Amino acid sequence: MKPQPEADAPAQIIATYAPNDQEWAEQFHAALVLADATEEQCIQELLDQRETITSNGQGAEELLGSGWLFGKQRARQIKTPEQLAQEALPVDNFHTLVLGFGLVIGAMAIGFGIWIAIKDGWIAQSWLYWQLACFIAGGSVAFIGTGFVQLRMAARFKASWRLALIPLPVVALAVTFIFLVTEEGAIIPIPNFLVPVLGLILAVGVFFLPEFGKEKVEASVSDAPYRSPEAWFAQAQRILRGRYGFTKREADIALADAKGDWLSAQQSGQSIDAIAELGAPNEFAIQVAPNNTAAMARRWALKNCVLLAVFGFYLYGQIEPMLSEGFSWWSATCAILCLLLITYYLSRFLPSKRTAHIREKQLALQQSADAVAERQDNA
Repeated sequence: MKPQPEADAPAQIIATYAPNDQEWAEQFHAALVLADATEEQCIQELLDQRETITSNGQGAEELLGSGWLFGKQRARQIKTPEQLAQEALPVDNFHTLVLGFGLVIGAMAIGFGIWIAIKDGWIAQSWLYWQLACFIAGGSVAFIGTGFVQLRMAARFKASWRLALIPLPVVALAVTFIFLVTEEGAIIPIPNFLVPVLGLILAVGVFFLPEFGKEKVEASVSDAPYRSPEAWFAQAQRILRGRYGFTKREADIALADAKGDWLSAQQSGQSIDAIAELGAPNEFAIQVAPNNTAAMARRWALKNCVLLAVFGFYLYGQIEPMLSEGFSWWSATCAILCLLLITYYLSRFLPSKRTAHIREKQLALQQSADAVAERQDNA
């Protein structure tokens, strides 16, 4: 029987290790924490490994290897399927995404606002309406695009399409309105000092937003709503397509055997509890994901192509003014940085790097699948 977690903090448990093993235990604990294991999981693991080391009579390093590497391996093995699902998302929840964008946009307003205010004067008016329109358009497209990916990977397809289709026309109308009602080169009648103040208000204000989105993300991997086979298969397909990049055809093939068993049972008049027979949709998807290397390659290529498009667009934005208005050291420096980034991301398409990425990704997914299978066997 495993020892129950003690009330002591992890540091106090580490202090109970043999003096020669305490550094190993610290590395082991750090690896667990950085892998987002909960405090309860860290305590239990420290207790378990202390017992293993003590009963074996060998040193921790000699018995288990590097504390850092062993901790990373154990973290994936002890995580629940829900934790593994959350790990695959770009951010923990939609509230965190809003918080991050608020901080980034606020920091940009503060930085550029202070720079322009020092350059042109704090009371002067330097900001143009077209700059405001570009700021609104760029920030909105970046936020909507990232939010679309976040919601789709969380298997919330309807919410992702609502986010994409409802705000975009509003943003387009607002930007078009600004360009139509203002003259070219028109100045916004606000003093320069107000821009960093507004950026500071935004950066601080996002911390006071009520938390939202977390409950819905957790619901996407919970068991209760998916006991009926129809709901189970629909959710499993959403997870495979959203989180792991399966096409609809690939998801149907992955679900074919399970769906055939269900149809056979249905024709014979048997009722099926999908969770009891097949496990949670999330657990099924985690175990199927490592088999589809084509989906891994597509998602990897898509991510790199998006980054290439962004840097390519920004490179054009730096070169075009130099061709029409003359050389600028600032634009030239930004253009060189963009070229270096474009070169780097193009180099990632080399077959050797592509193969290495897919192998590494498949190994990580297989470790998650093995952890879920082991948890089911021990249940």
